[in-house]
Amino acid sequence: MSYTDPNKARRVNARRRSDINHGMLPSSMGTNTSLLDLVSQEHLLRTVINCVPDYLFVKDADSRFVVANVAVATDLGLSVGDLTGRTDFDLHPRELAEKFFADEQTVLKSGQPKIDLEEFIVTASGEKKWLATSKLPLRDASGAIKGLVGVSRDITGRKLAEDALAESESRWNFALEGAGQGVWDHNLKTGTAYFSPMWRTMRGIGPNDPVDPSRQAWLERVHPEDRERLIRETNQQNSGELHQNAFEYRERHQDGHYIWVLSRGRPVEFMPDGSVARIVGTDTDISSLKLAEAKAAQEKEQTYQRHVAALEKAHEATEAAHRLAESLARHDALTGLPNRRLFADTLGKAVARAQRGSTRSAVMIVDLDGFKPINDINGHATGDDVLREIAERLGALTRNEDTVARLGGDEFGVILDCANATPAEAASALAARIVADLSHPISIGDQVVEVGASVGISLCPDDGADADTLLRAADMAMYRAKEEGRGTYRLFAQGMEDALRERMALERDVRRAVLQKDIQPHYQPLMHLTEGQLVGFEILARWHHPTQGHIAPDVFIPIVEKLGLIGDMTYDLLRRACLDALDWPNHITISLNISAIHLTDPLLPVKLLATLSETDFPPKRLEIEVTETSLVADIEAARSALVAIQELGIKISLDDFGTGYSSLYNLRELKFDKIKIDRSFISSMQSNAGSAKIVSSVIDLAKSLGLPVIAEGIESQQEMQEIVRRGGEYGQGYYFGKAMPACDASRLVQGGREKPRWAQER
Repeated sequence: MSYTDPNKARRVNARRRSDINHGMLPSSMGTNTSLLDLVSQEHLLRTVINCVPDYLFVKDADSRFVVANVAVATDLGLSVGDLTGRTDFDLHPRELAEKFFADEQTVLKSGQPKIDLEEFIVTASGEKKWLATSKLPLRDASGAIKGLVGVSRDITGRKLAEDALAESESRWNFALEGAGQGVWDHNLKTGTAYFSPMWRTMRGIGPNDPVDPSRQAWLERVHPEDRERLIRETNQQNSGELHQNAFEYRERHQDGHYIWVLSRGRPVEFMPDGSVARIVGTDTDISSLKLAEAKAAQEKEQTYQRHVAALEKAHEATEAAHRLAESLARHDALTGLPNRRLFADTLGKAVARAQRGSTRSAVMIVDLDGFKPINDINGHATGDDVLREIAERLGALTRNEDTVARLGGDEFGVILDCANATPAEAASALAARIVADLSHPISIGDQVVEVGASVGISLCPDDGADADTLLRAADMAMYRAKEEGRGTYRLFAQGMEDALRERMALERDVRRAVLQKDIQPHYQPLMHLTEGQLVGFEILARWHHPTQGHIAPDVFIPIVEKLGLIGDMTYDLLRRACLDALDWPNHITISLNISAIHLTDPLLPVKLLATLSETDFPPKRLEIEVTETSLVADIEAARSALVAIQELGIKISLDDFGTGYSSLYNLRELKFDKIKIDRSFISSMQSNAGSAKIVSSVIDLAKSLGLPVIAEGIESQQEMQEIVRRGGEYGQGYYFGKAMPACDASRLVQGGREKPRWAQER
């Protein structure tokens, strides 16, 4: 056995690597060995270069590919083997190939490498790719050039960024030039500079005339009286002491006279020692300004006084602007009242006074009742007018020593100074006046709207030792007032906090129930009274809370509306109802009540059609119910929405007829398919002659218009018979069945359950 000296082997391999790195062919290969043979023996090297993302290639003396890595072949749409023997004329447009060939022949003939040539190719996919290519001569052991080695790095991203920058700079230069400013760019590191056309024009230098960019050449053009100062100032600039400059000096024009120049510059690149490497700026010819100043020398004092006066005026304007900004930051822009920030500051001072044993105070939260429908139906402009009117009324009800603020949305705050009264009594008296006054109608142009107010009161310092605690206590009292019927006030009491937590927990549960689709559709039967036949169902929302059990709709639906989720819930109920009723007989309809919010949505018909299409439910089996109160605000918007819905084949019913403001007008202007008499008239029909007359009148009116009538809220055989006697055709109510889940509704449709009570009594 023989042994190899490992140190010797390492030295030999090092020499080989050095030869390859310097473009030398190993001497063991011989000077006559072909380049192709050389490369083919470097199998390991080929494997390595195929892992490199940059282009790597070797060409012979005729610029034919001998070796190329996968990156080159992939972009050209070829295999590595397909490239062997080809030239760039086989792969690229002629103008590109000629450039590549010329560069390579220069390298081959001169023996000098070309480093970082910027060039581009068009790949097989049609992409324009920019490359930074270095081409080096490849020599054998004797130093003869056998070919070249090329390395190309993808710089497409950089070129795109440079193009974008150039375009941006071009626009910037254009804007500055248009403003009469000459642009310059000095590279102190390379001693080069750029001077724009305007810079040349103001000095009388032609567009193609050479300009010496050196500092000495520039100083020679500067007026002798200005040189020393400029040398001092530019030294500061170039050392990096100045973040920007503005120099005024005189410079000699090409024709010999001097012009005044205002030169502004900013360093944009720095050397490692902090000195400036590059600075850009603009020059402005201010000769005319200086001439004017010289001519006005005799009026210098007067001019100075004018300037002083102007500065004082500017200072006053600035101070006024600052005061206005401070006021805007602490006042509500819509009403002019203090905002929540200023209210909290004022309340903090009131708390401090109370803790010192001085004046006691009361804190009131005033939240409007019924404001959201005004915004939804009448628009935000009307809502803004209402808020301004409420602010004026609150101001008129309080004293100068009290504070009224808008806390946000439709919520206002009051700090009541109780220096001369018992806080609870004074606050209760004011709250009662606020509730009464805000309930009066508000005239906005031709419209009259009504809101109410719920007021919560906390006492300082009894209910809290800081502003946040007092506000939270008043807020809880306000919510208690809303829960107990609205249009009233409540003083904070211990225990309200637990109720508030329960309310907030219920809101969280309602949000979760809507998003998780836990609110279920139930179905209340609609009967043809004279025939005793089931003809349809009204879709009603029902929610079974996981721990509290059944939650009444009049509890959770207002919360759904408050959370802005009424649309999500309504369309989900409709979609599920369509799927439930899809297999019911064709004469069985389903009806859904929509709110005023839905009518203001221009996409309502589209959303209804999308639901019907998704479930494959026939439009003719769907009825949409709208109340009179949802129509009165904007009859034209309602007409547009309802016409579009009817054009889809969906029927429209007017719900709660007789409770609105303009029933006859609505019946004349809008083409309804049915009328529903409000349940309040049905339930009082036996005991109230007025209600009975209204029921008869509505039925007669509907017959004259050829419209079917549905009586809501029938709860006894006597009420049903009375409706039939007066000519009513359809009815629904507990007498026929309460709202039921889909499985019970399906059994009722199929007649597969015990005969209902109303059918037994017929």
